[in-house]
Amino acid sequence: MKESNTKSFNEYFRQIVFFIVLMALSFLIFLQVKFLIPGFLGSVTLYVLNRKTLFHLVYQKKWNRYLATILLIIVDAIILLIPFGLATIFLLPKLHHFSDNANDLFQGLKEIVARINESTGIEVVSGENLNDMSAFIASAFPDLLGSALNGVANTVFVFFLLFFMMTNAQKMEFILLKFIPLNHENKRLVTSETKNIVTSYAIGIPALSLAQGFFAVIGYKIFGIKDPLLWGFITCVCSIIPIVGSGLIWIPLVGYLYSHGHHDAAFGLAIYCFVVVIKVDNVLRLILLKAFADIHPLITLFGVITGLKLFGFIGLIFGPLLVSYLLLLIRIFVNEFAEHAKTE
Repeated sequence: MKESNTKSFNEYFRQIVFFIVLMALSFLIFLQVKFLIPGFLGSVTLYVLNRKTLFHLVYQKKWNRYLATILLIIVDAIILLIPFGLATIFLLPKLHHFSDNANDLFQGLKEIVARINESTGIEVVSGENLNDMSAFIASAFPDLLGSALNGVANTVFVFFLLFFMMTNAQKMEFILLKFIPLNHENKRLVTSETKNIVTSYAIGIPALSLAQGFFAVIGYKIFGIKDPLLWGFITCVCSIIPIVGSGLIWIPLVGYLYSHGHHDAAFGLAIYCFVVVIKVDNVLRLILLKAFADIHPLITLFGVITGLKLFGFIGLIFGPLLVSYLLLLIRIFVNEFAEHAKTE
C-alpha cells in the first residue's frame, strides 16, 4: 500500500513538473510571437467567413483544395486591401491636419460650453477639461496611425496562415474538436457561437462604420466642411466606438462651424447628423448585428478598449470578439460543471 502511494506521488509530481515546463516553454514562445496575435486572429476570422464556401467548392463541386483556397484568398485580398489601399493613398497624407488643428476644432465647443456655463451659472464642462480632451485626441491619432501601419505587416501573416488553415481545414477541425475538453453539445455551441460572433463583428461592425462614414461625407460636403473625405474617414473609424461613436467627430465639427460664424451650417449639420447619421447606425445595427448575434453595447465598449490596448488599430474588431468569446467560455464552463453536479 505504501509503495502504491509512493508511485502515485511520483507520478503526480512528474505530471506537475512536466506541466510547469510545458507552460514555461509556451509562455517563452508567446513572448516572442505575441506581435503576430492580430494576424492570427485575422486568419481565424477569414477562415470562419470562408469555411462554408470552401467546403462547398471542395466537397460538393469537387474542386482541388489548393485551387479553391487560392481563389478565396485572392477574393479576400481584393475586398480587404483595395479599400485600405485607397485610404492610404488619398486620406492618410492629410491626417496630420487633424493633429495640427485639434485645438482649433474644439474652439467651437469651448465657446458653446462657455455660453451654457454663463447662462446657467453651472460649470457643465470646464475649459481645462476640453483642452485636455483636444490634446489627448491630437496625441492619440499618431499612435493610431502607427498601429494601422503595423497592421500592414500582420496582413502578410494573415494570408500566409490562412492558406495552411484552409488547405488542411478538415484535419485541423478534427484535431481541435478532439482535444477540446467539452461534451458534444457544448462543442456544437462553441462552433455555432464562434461563427455568429465572428460574422457579427467582422461584417456587421465594418458595414455600420462604412455606412456612417459615407453619409457623414455627404453631410460634410453639403454644409461646407473642408476635406469631407478625410473627416468622413475619421468619422468611419470613430463610429466603431460605442456610445459616443461618430459624435466624437461631428459634434466638434458643428462647434467649429458655429465658432467661425457659420451658424446656419452648424445647425444644419447637427440636425443632419442627428437625424441621418445616427439613425443609419440604429437601423443597420438592428438589422445586421441582431441577424448574427445579439451583442450588448457594453461588450463592444470594453472590447474596443481592450482591443486597442492589446492589438492597436486592428483591435477595434478583435477586442469585442475576445470579450464575447470570454463570456461564451464562462457560460460553457458553468454548463459543464452544472451537468457534472447533476450526475454526481
